[in-house]
Amino acid sequence: MFKFWGRHAPLALAALALLAAIPAAKANAEELEGLLEDVTGQYARAYLAPFTHSFGPNLNSGVYHTAAIPMSRLTIDFGVKVMATHLAAEDQTFQTVIENVDLSEYGYDVPGDPDDLGDIVMSGPTVFGDTETPGNVSGYVNGVQVFSQDTIEGLIDTRYSPMVVPQASIGGVAGLRATVRWLPEMDLSDFGKTKLFGYGLQWSANGLMPTLPVDVMVGFFRQSVDVGTLIETDANSMFIAASKSWKLVTLYGGYAKEDSEMTIAYTYAGNDTGVSFTVDDTQESRVTVGATLNVLAKLNLEMGYGDLTTYTAGLMFGF
Repeated sequence: MFKFWGRHAPLALAALALLAAIPAAKANAEELEGLLEDVTGQYARAYLAPFTHSFGPNLNSGVYHTAAIPMSRLTIDFGVKVMATHLAAEDQTFQTVIENVDLSEYGYDVPGDPDDLGDIVMSGPTVFGDTETPGNVSGYVNGVQVFSQDTIEGLIDTRYSPMVVPQASIGGVAGLRATVRWLPEMDLSDFGKTKLFGYGLQWSANGLMPTLPVDVMVGFFRQSVDVGTLIETDANSMFIAASKSWKLVTLYGGYAKEDSEMTIAYTYAGNDTGVSFTVDDTQESRVTVGATLNVLAKLNLEMGYGDLTTYTAGLMFGF
């Protein structure tokens, strides 16, 4: 019979979603490997869909909190950004139908059919779905159910896909500001190393046009996150932004063109074959609006609106 991983969903997804906050990445990656080895690529793709589709919008959020960049005064800030992409109710469940499948690969021989053909129906909670109700894989021949197997529950019953990343910036030379996101590599033993690295550059136009009533800048940001040999991700953003500052508050907004990609690769234990699939971005652009409170530290809140809506909060220190 089709083999599935045990009672609980993979805690490794929490390590991905909260990459900067969870130190037990090795154990989490091992649990993710356990899940992926025991389900087919189709089930894994559908189960992880709300996570893979929200990962890029999360990464491309919070890369700035003001458009003001001095021409000749050094500025430094560092801190943390917390993002959460809002998911639709339908993202908490899934159903996938695969027609004309060789059911012998799932442990069932179809009497009288040398090709053992039938249909497979996969359904249940996604990674962000019901944590108490398991999913199911069933086989059908001519519309009659011939086997049924429970699978796994959701990991977190929520409609928000979260992420936390550290961030630092330095600027103030010729209206330029450089921004980085980085975490030390974490060795995951058999799975390789987990890595986070992102970099970007912003330039202010106010040095050339000092009479502008607001601060204006353009920029780009590129990032990659790898979780051992299991997951590789890339995210890119090009944006234009404007802001207006008062003594305690800065209001800002911007428009971005963006893309992202996630590749998942593993060995399926059911027939010991390699499985690999790539999920491209679901969001190509966004409009951002936000505010930064300047009291001792910089506390900012923003909303990015595109195909998905992402909320970001940041706490930055510096001068």
